[in-house]
Amino acid sequence: MLATAAYAQPSQGNIYRVLGEINMVRTSGCQCGNQWMPPVQPVEWNHELYKVSNKYARYMAANKHFDHVSKSGEDLGDRLNNIGYDWAKIGENLGVGYDDFFDVLEAWKESPSHCKMLMDADMTDMGLSKHKSYWVQSFSKEPMSIVSASPQ
Repeated sequence: MLATAAYAQPSQGNIYRVLGEINMVRTSGCQCGNQWMPPVQPVEWNHELYKVSNKYARYMAANKHFDHVSKSGEDLGDRLNNIGYDWAKIGENLGVGYDDFFDVLEAWKESPSHCKMLMDADMTDMGLSKHKSYWVQSFSKEPMSIVSASPQ
């Protein structure tokens, strides 16, 4: 699931399945370590976040590099800025060694820092990709549009 050709959108069924599971956690609340995280709003699938996640999962697999920062020093903010993605807040979960989405999701729920990222109430959008056994989940809060009042 979600292991597709570079940048090709996963099937709608896979997106709904993954998003449904993540949003079930978000809207139910979750115990993150010793802290209860109350229910939060669901996130929406974002193709741009998917593309960035897919590219970074492929990079990590090709370079046998597992870190939020690439060997050249780029982090998620840099990767998003490089494609012109406008964001107000971002976050990222990584996983390696899991073949199945449900296994990596369970590992993220059991890790307090990953769980808190899943439950971050500020996040509105998400993309997720897997390449080989490398998983990248990218979250963002897009900036609010500024609506100017027109003179009457």
